[in-house]
Amino acid sequence: MRQVNLNGTYFPIHSDIRTKRINPWKAKLGASSLEYSDFSQAELEEYFDFRNGIGKKRGVGSDSRLDWSEGIDFTSEGQAVLDPLVTTAGTFAEAPVKILDFQDATYAVGTSKVSKWNTSTSAWDTKWDVKEIFDCDTAWVSEQGANASGVQYTDIMKEGTASTLVTIGAAATTGDVLSKAISEVDLTSKNNVCFWLYLVSGTVSASDFSFKLYDGAVLKATVNIPAGVTSTWGYHKVTADLSACTAIDNIILYMNTDRGALSFILDIITADPFLATPLDAVVVTDATDEYLVVSDANFAIYSTDGATWIGLVGCQGYLAWYDTKLRSIDTDGGTVRSSAANNVDGTWTTFDLTGDFGTVYSLFEGKLLADGTPTIYFTGTKGLYTIDVTNEIAYQQEVAYPPLTYAGHKGMYWNSNVWVATGYGILKVAPSVATFIGPDLDDGLPSGYQGLIYDLETVNNWLVFCVNGGTTDKSSILKRNSTLGGNLQIYTTSAANNPIACLHHSPSSLYTNGRLWFGEGTGIKYMMFTDTTSNVKQVATYTYVNDSGYGKFPIFRKLAAISKTALGVAAITKSCVDVNNEYIEVFYGLNGAAPTTSLGTFLTSPKPTALTFNSGLGTAFYTIQLAVKLYRGATTTNSPELESLMFYYIPCPSTILAWQFRIECTDENSAETIAAMEAIRDTNTLVAFYPSGDVNKTSYNIKLTQLGEQVMFEEQGAKQGYLDVTCEEVFKG
Repeated sequence: MRQVNLNGTYFPIHSDIRTKRINPWKAKLGASSLEYSDFSQAELEEYFDFRNGIGKKRGVGSDSRLDWSEGIDFTSEGQAVLDPLVTTAGTFAEAPVKILDFQDATYAVGTSKVSKWNTSTSAWDTKWDVKEIFDCDTAWVSEQGANASGVQYTDIMKEGTASTLVTIGAAATTGDVLSKAISEVDLTSKNNVCFWLYLVSGTVSASDFSFKLYDGAVLKATVNIPAGVTSTWGYHKVTADLSACTAIDNIILYMNTDRGALSFILDIITADPFLATPLDAVVVTDATDEYLVVSDANFAIYSTDGATWIGLVGCQGYLAWYDTKLRSIDTDGGTVRSSAANNVDGTWTTFDLTGDFGTVYSLFEGKLLADGTPTIYFTGTKGLYTIDVTNEIAYQQEVAYPPLTYAGHKGMYWNSNVWVATGYGILKVAPSVATFIGPDLDDGLPSGYQGLIYDLETVNNWLVFCVNGGTTDKSSILKRNSTLGGNLQIYTTSAANNPIACLHHSPSSLYTNGRLWFGEGTGIKYMMFTDTTSNVKQVATYTYVNDSGYGKFPIFRKLAAISKTALGVAAITKSCVDVNNEYIEVFYGLNGAAPTTSLGTFLTSPKPTALTFNSGLGTAFYTIQLAVKLYRGATTTNSPELESLMFYYIPCPSTILAWQFRIECTDENSAETIAAMEAIRDTNTLVAFYPSGDVNKTSYNIKLTQLGEQVMFEEQGAKQGYLDVTCEEVFKG
């Protein structure tokens, strides 16, 4: 008689053993926990909405997220199109610090340079580029021996590493006093000479001294020096005829009037007002005029027409307009400076702040979040602060971020919230709550694309920000909807070491469809950025980039340990035209590999031919990542659109088996047999099952799931009959 071995006991069977495959446990995510049920046809995962943005490495279509994308605009639900076409804006040849609009034109500020964009020539016209004559960092040569000297001086200075302390003895006579050989410089494009003067002792009246500019031994220009004020720095801009100054290589300090013994300090002699390294620029309007103001850590200049520049004495550091005055703050946060009320070029005043503010990077007007009272904020490496200008006190706000070198590089008040760049992230500060919303959250930016948040810009309901990758990573521009959230890529540099450090948006009233300007390395570029609608497909004249990089969907990983078979990818598209070379290409990567293997292309719309894996036979996987690329033809206003992408697959878990058989219980041991089977049925753990009855052959770990009894009771109460048994594998890894 045949027998089986179940849990170490042999049982005689009275039938054949029926073996069958149990339903292969298709995994479904239920409302509260994992559930299992039958399946019949292929599973489907749809991707159509990505507005929740980048930074999700693993997920499903319903997350509405992306891993990362380059060159694809996912702004609108069910509409993925190419990013905007980027244009190089002429040759700027400096790393721009600020780009802004002034008097219906766009200006860019760089080191010792301000230029205006010429819409007719598509070039930058230089409006301010200082010509250095002598920096006063080293000593002069005396032309009168011990009676005069011009020595290097570091106790009192304005720019660079030193100034020049000029000492005139009582025995000095009129004529050449000091001389300095300089690097040859052409000043013919300028009409003024600027310098700092600080009177230490004695009297210096207007024209008592002059600068004489020489080309070799030939005098080319004379510049009279204004009067000095004791113990006070004065910045002087003196009009001069420099038309003959093609190759100035020597400067003479000449005494016209003998005033006896005296001393004064000179610093940085230039043609046009001098700024060492501009930090900030703003456009402000007071009671009399509109001003473009540019500042560095020690000084500022301004223009009312974009062409003529004047030193703004008393102003330095970062700038903001608040309560009828232009304000500035030093880079250490120690001093706040203010213009006269509604008089930018009037007399400035100062007050000091007490505290350790680290390095300050941004000053901006806003409102107190608690009650809406107007205030002025500043940010830096040590935090976010408000300034009480009446009581001259800085108050640190109750928010914190990592004390990185460039933390607090930009701040702004917008849409009733304060937004602060915190290094690699962004902090959104609302009344009673602060939330980090930057691209460093979740899985963050991919390796090779990471960097510091350098600048913030706003366009309608969009917060636009740049990620400065420095010398090691690519730099990017991203945007975030202040209502919906989600960080979306707009532009990424083609290589590392092309830092993006500043942004500016010009409205559609100035440029067609609006324009987003940005500095990249030592150049400036721009792209269309509409301020009339977020759906660029509604703008017929909108221009698109030629083709995209990868738009990577999150790694699909539903119950990753269960094997699955990828069958195909289908899509709904628009504007895919094969003959125009406007199409969408699909890529995939299996089990952690990058999605760079091409599956095929969608060449038509609206329902192109589905793409299949392995010629329709399918490809096995545990996890899979899909990606797309978009391509357009020669027409810049065309872009293919991806409305929906559908991924078809089938779960293929390991086969599990069930066995059905009948056990005969008709002999004198029937009661013991029935009791043993009932004990196995009630055992919580799995038990070993040998369907062959031979313990040296294959065994299975099973659960006795059904035990049907067809028995009768004898007069003494014992049971005899048959047991119908079903035992199943319930798990196989």
